[in-house]
Parts: sequence; C-alpha cells; structure tokens
Amino acid sequence: MFEKVYLHSVVMMEASIVVRPPDTWVSTLCPSGDKSVQFRTCLPYGSKGGRSLIEFDDDVDSAGLLEKIRSHPSVERVEISRTDDGRISASVINRSCCASQALAASDCFLMSAYSMGEGKVRWKLVTGMEGSLLSLVKSLRDAGCETEVEWVRAIREANLLTKRQEEVLRTAVKEGYYEMPKRIYLDGLAKKMKVRPSTLGEILKRAEKAIIEDYLENR
Repeated sequence: MFEKVYLHSVVMMEASIVVRPPDTWVSTLCPSGDKSVQFRTCLPYGSKGGRSLIEFDDDVDSAGLLEKIRSHPSVERVEISRTDDGRISASVINRSCCASQALAASDCFLMSAYSMGEGKVRWKLVTGMEGSLLSLVKSLRDAGCETEVEWVRAIREANLLTKRQEEVLRTAVKEGYYEMPKRIYLDGLAKKMKVRPSTLGEILKRAEKAIIEDYLENR
C-alpha cells in the first residue's frame, strides 16, 4: 500500500516512520522510565557519525538521562544548556549513527522527531522527490535500522503553497535557516536569493503558516 501510494505521486508528500537505530544512545531509553526526547535536528558527523540537537524537560530525572547519554559507547561529546522555559537543550555527537547518515543522503526533510522508548524514534518527514521516501526506508533498513512506515499522504494541493513559497522554503531548509543554531540568517538568505529581507520574511511566514495549519488540521 505504501509503495503504491508513493510511487504514483509526484506531489509534496508527508510521512510518519518509526526508526530504531542499532548504534546510538537512543537504544538505552525505556518506554516507561524515561521521558520523551525531542530531536530538533539530526545531521551527519564525519563519515559514520551523527550530530543531534535534542530537548527535554529539566526535572529530577534529567541527571539520570544525561548520564545514560554520556556513558553510551557511541557518544563522543555532549554539550548542555538550560532554557528559560525549564527545558534542557543538548548537542550530542555520536561516533556512529547510520540513521543520521541515511537521512542526510536522502531527499527527505525531517520536520520533527520524538523518542518512543525501546530505542525507537518517530520521524515526521516531508519530500517532493519521487521515490525518495522509498529510497530512505531502504537505506535505513540496509544499514540495520528497524524501520516501520506508519502512514504516507499527499500534502493537500489546494493552494497550500505557491510555487514561490515552496522554492523559498526549500532554499531556507537547504541553507540551514531552520537549524539550531542557524547556519544562515534572514539577511544572508535574502542576499543569496536576491530579494529584500522584508519580502523574504513575509514569504516564509506565509509558507510556515500554511504548513502549520495543514498539519494541525490533519493530525
């Protein structure tokens, strides 16, 4: 069913998949005893590793979770900061992370990710490239990641994004505008796209609003 829906569509698609990497600290998390960890971004690190920016609530269990992360054999470095709203933000570098490597090599964009316990992470993805989701799933499985496709659907085309909004949004993602920390800011992105920052900001806001509203309506 998944293959049929995806291969015959060339519109923007969104999907939810559950990934269980074999080689990271995520495998130590338990469904009942550990809090949910939110992944803000997942990037490759070197030729085999991965760099993740994660967030979770700062409470009495935080020290134990951080110790689990630090003590995992794959973890090279952990850098921690605390936010004003009572959460911990941490940059975690793994010497080995086949999931991050597969994602970076794909044409899929990671919109959100949360840990589920038992070493599993739920990814929500967006892609417009034909066959890219199938290719990512195959790459993950070939690398040893248990991967389950929960659902795939077309993002509604009823003027969800204009051609210009999609172009701008793709460029912003590619250049690192949505990464934390940002690799490029609005002024730099506007210069690269040869538009005024105010114009670019308005296009991005409208595109983001359309995607957020569509996501909330279809959850």
